[in-house]
Amino acid sequence: MYVGGGTPSLLEADDVSAILDLASSRFRLEMAEFTLEANPGRGAAEERLKGWREAGVTRLSVGAQSFDDGILRRLGRMYGAAEAVAFCRSARAAGFESLSVDLMIGVPGEMPETVGRTIETLIGLEPDQVSLYFLENVEDLPFAKVLEKRPVDEDAAVESYERASAALEAAGLRRYEISNFARPGQECLHNLKYWRYEPYLGLGPSACSHVELRRWCNVASLDGWAEAVGRGGSAAAREETIELTAKLAAREALVFGLRLVQGVNVVELGERLGIDVRRVFAREIEALVAEGLLVGAGPRLCIPEDKLLISNAILSRLV
Repeated sequence: MYVGGGTPSLLEADDVSAILDLASSRFRLEMAEFTLEANPGRGAAEERLKGWREAGVTRLSVGAQSFDDGILRRLGRMYGAAEAVAFCRSARAAGFESLSVDLMIGVPGEMPETVGRTIETLIGLEPDQVSLYFLENVEDLPFAKVLEKRPVDEDAAVESYERASAALEAAGLRRYEISNFARPGQECLHNLKYWRYEPYLGLGPSACSHVELRRWCNVASLDGWAEAVGRGGSAAAREETIELTAKLAAREALVFGLRLVQGVNVVELGERLGIDVRRVFAREIEALVAEGLLVGAGPRLCIPEDKLLISNAILSRLV
């Protein structure tokens, strides 16, 4: 069983224990990974971290985003760099053997030296995994005016990303997905299930599931979900239940799987879905291979590592 938290946790240790106990009472569990996502800056970090670990959480994903005070202010974060560092160190002290840290590149006002300091600080914390993202979706944060005054130099952001990637690799964190680096054996298991297009079951409001050729999401509201569960019926929202064809599933599996550095084994994928992937998508695959945007090695297809930063453009041609 892989458990993953999708948003920064507001759960206390007792809440985590209650969820795990309830899951154990309904399923036969063999716990492979229990990830909780958390942000620094909520106070009483040591006590909360220790409680989560004792409750059964095995892997902590910290949404630090940066270890530079100026960048954190621009991101609207309610903590400083020192607080983020202390939170990560407290996680280790609490007994977390697997520590993942999220960082953002391409923030307005970012300079090469701020990225350098962040990466140097990060490496000093010896994380097991790092997720390195470009700032793309600013959601409700007031970045429009900031971007007008301090537009992001995309070329400089790419250079910073590449330097950061090289530093992570040199520190023993190997890139295994477009935006993710990990020490061997510390890759995120529940994310690998999505990228490998393996079945998963989501529990709770808005949770999504994917089994064989069927995908569904539960109703979004807590009250609606609780009512459906209380009636003993399905909590799946009708409008968010999709029956897939083998061809559509194969297309999705290619798009997800090509995010991985090792790519997709199209022979295994075809056997799983009952479809000849190379034949069905021959036109798209042959064109991308001819342009050097895909590489075929035996049964595998992958995006060359020097093309990973333009993966969106490559994958869009398979959609």
